[in-house]
Amino acid sequence: MRRTDGDPDVREFDPVTRFLHWLTLFLVATIFVLAFSISFATSRGGAIALVELHRSFGVAVWVVTLCRLFYRQFSRFPNWPADMPLAMRFAAQWSEYALYALLLTQPLLGFLQTNARGDRVTLFFLGQLPALVAEDHPLAKYLLEVHKAVGFLLLGLIALHALAALYHHFWRRDDTLIAMLPRSMRHRITRDPALGGCSSEHRSGEHLVRNPR
Repeated sequence: MRRTDGDPDVREFDPVTRFLHWLTLFLVATIFVLAFSISFATSRGGAIALVELHRSFGVAVWVVTLCRLFYRQFSRFPNWPADMPLAMRFAAQWSEYALYALLLTQPLLGFLQTNARGDRVTLFFLGQLPALVAEDHPLAKYLLEVHKAVGFLLLGLIALHALAALYHHFWRRDDTLIAMLPRSMRHRITRDPALGGCSSEHRSGEHLVRNPR
């Protein structure tokens, strides 16, 4: 995606982009909670239900990520803060690419691993999705290990993404975090210096527009 100079009045992400962002966070958080809860299930039936929900939310993440990638081709986003170093812009851009890549790869790995072990994904207990690969237990074992490794990599990248947003808000004092928050929360934060709010004069010249491609 290329960020270009444009209308300086665009200082926040549009409602659809914000909704898809926070929906993705909710889905991913739910997936990790379900994954770590499976081993604590008190019955086999409970464990199976948690696994099925874990798989279903994974499919949901995959679909939502595709929707995000499609929608961002037609949306206009706030640009980098004007004083943001090139190296930091490069790191932010490529970490964003990596996040999208993992959000697409991780559910697919889980889907393939489910098929390879001889099962099918039951989408929210409503019906089974078609298998993409035939039963292959050695492949299933390998895919499970890769799925776990990629999961921890994704978790680490999400943590880095969150820390970067907090760094922008509390250290650099720019609008990177505020631009993605729901409007009601954004207004409350910008009025409260204790929450890292900065003045409208400070914010007015720091954001341009990007046209993602």
